[in-house]
Amino acid sequence: MRDILEKLKVTKKDLEISAFKLHVPDELDKKKARAKFRLLLEKYLNDINILSLLWAGYLLHEKLEKERPEINRDDPVQFVADEIIGMSIANYIGGTNAIFNFRRYDTEKPGILTKLDPVLDDIVGGLIAGIMTKIYE
Repeated sequence: MRDILEKLKVTKKDLEISAFKLHVPDELDKKKARAKFRLLLEKYLNDINILSLLWAGYLLHEKLEKERPEINRDDPVQFVADEIIGMSIANYIGGTNAIFNFRRYDTEKPGILTKLDPVLDDIVGGLIAGIMTKIYE
């Protein structure tokens, strides 16, 4: 688990800060929502399916860096594999609603998402969107 976060160059705190930049408070106060986020993050960072998708995204990023670096720099609109992985992560965790939440995080890129390469921001965004959606199930 820690290995993938190190490879992605993110911390659990980075994930939490980014997640709550778009948080809209409601009946669940922010303190309880943050506690639930941390619990769900631990759960899904130990889920073999999520780990596999995160690794797939990371390995795609690495391969592109070597063979097609312009994709990691420019994020061309016709390249959608990173979006598919991000949406798959979000959907696995939070269902269909999480895909809509993924779009929010992908568009606004709060916190650490602005600092990540185009492939990595989508897989990390998918993780955040899925967990934030799951909090309110």
